[in-house]
Amino acid sequence: MSAQETLHRRAFDSQPINRRQFLKAVAGSTGLALAMAACAPAPPAAQQPSKTEPTAAPKPQAPAKEPVSLKVWWRINPTVEGSLSVFQKENPDIKIELGDLGEAVYGTPKYVTAVAAGKGPDVAYQNRHTFGQFASRKLYRPIEDLMKRDNIKKEDFMAGPIQDLTWQGTLYGLPHTAGTRYWFWNRKHFQEAGLDPDKGPETWDEIEAVASKLNKKTGDRFDRYGFLPNFPPGLADQLLIYAMEAGGSSLDADGRKVLIDTDPWVEALTWCVGVIDRHAGGYASAASFMEGFSGQPVDPFAQNKVAMCSYGNWMIGTYARFPDLDYDGTGAMPVPARFKGKKINWSCGWTFVIDPNTKLVEEGWKLIKWLEGPEYVKAAGTVGLELETKEWERQKLPGKPVFAPTPPVYRPAMEVMEKEYYSQLPDRQKKMMARYLESETFAVGCGKIAGLAAAEMWTGFKNAWEAALTKKSAPKEALVAAKNDVQTALDAAWKERG
Repeated sequence: MSAQETLHRRAFDSQPINRRQFLKAVAGSTGLALAMAACAPAPPAAQQPSKTEPTAAPKPQAPAKEPVSLKVWWRINPTVEGSLSVFQKENPDIKIELGDLGEAVYGTPKYVTAVAAGKGPDVAYQNRHTFGQFASRKLYRPIEDLMKRDNIKKEDFMAGPIQDLTWQGTLYGLPHTAGTRYWFWNRKHFQEAGLDPDKGPETWDEIEAVASKLNKKTGDRFDRYGFLPNFPPGLADQLLIYAMEAGGSSLDADGRKVLIDTDPWVEALTWCVGVIDRHAGGYASAASFMEGFSGQPVDPFAQNKVAMCSYGNWMIGTYARFPDLDYDGTGAMPVPARFKGKKINWSCGWTFVIDPNTKLVEEGWKLIKWLEGPEYVKAAGTVGLELETKEWERQKLPGKPVFAPTPPVYRPAMEVMEKEYYSQLPDRQKKMMARYLESETFAVGCGKIAGLAAAEMWTGFKNAWEAALTKKSAPKEALVAAKNDVQTALDAAWKERG
């Protein structure tokens, strides 16, 4: 067994299923009946009519049924569109109406509003950090009955994501992917600065020690930054990973008290503000630099304009597209010196859910099972990749797309991904995927981070982050204001749910 397979086992924490069990798991009762009918022996040929027996008139054919339209809210991109086209070919009785799910971090307003009005999509992709909050509000259909009927076992999914999707003992969705934060560094930049390219910084002090060495300037203008805590600019929950690195928790053990104004959070936010001031020319300079990349399909790290970054493991596949980018990475995040050697990370990801009001439960469930399994992996890795390659060529981007997505959390899908796709990756990506899988074994699930006020919590991260970095508020003041808003929402949520 390879090291990567061992980490895969640890992430799932159970034994693999065999092919027979898998086929039993992914087949719905309707699909299974059809499959059995297709495999049954043909009935004997009809007797030839005798000369004295009249030939029976042929029975009229029943008109073909119109395909059922299944409304699906997901991301609209070549991989998704290509994969769904394969599903539709295999299931002509279901027509997919694909729509974009919209904003899915700070409250998912499009989905929440639609479900409340009884007009939600039949199937939707949802982020797990808000899952407990929305499941407790009955915005998702429970799926325990479907799981039991089709003998799909929870232990065949990564344990952390399944726990994140359970509210009061009931499962409300199936996790599709999981991902952690990841620390990247540019090996070429390290070599130029006389640093060991095989070893990234393990502590905040080490980050600061090399950041200025990695900077490149023309006069007062930065041509390259060694490190920007606020890169990427759209990832405002960066505050969360830095606070966790400092030993912080967002909620108490009961999930009723907000802790984002405690010392680790203040330490983390103060450090981020200080790093920008000490090594990046101040927030205005750093923000102006990143604004120049807004709307571009290639980010500053991929363009060799940032030497180190705290991003997500999903960028492993993205950065693999750039053959001239010499980089490395790890899922063990840098920490304050007092925690050196301690492995810290958090894990989140995406989930498929069924609208509680839909009349197309069976069709929606059939699609979800297909998307969870090896069929989706193979469709995404072939038809999806072909469409993405065409889009890449249309935009005249450098390099060539590779299929190295965030790993699935369902064991049969993961086994196919490892055998048929990850095994074909270049050595760098193989190594980093193994490091990612290791990080899943110690990462904290995002469902435990925000509880019943998740949307408000993530908005609180964003507000405190922006207020402190722009110097509108001191770090402590910004965090106290955010904490008060989240605590008010959390108290109301617990009161509403009894």
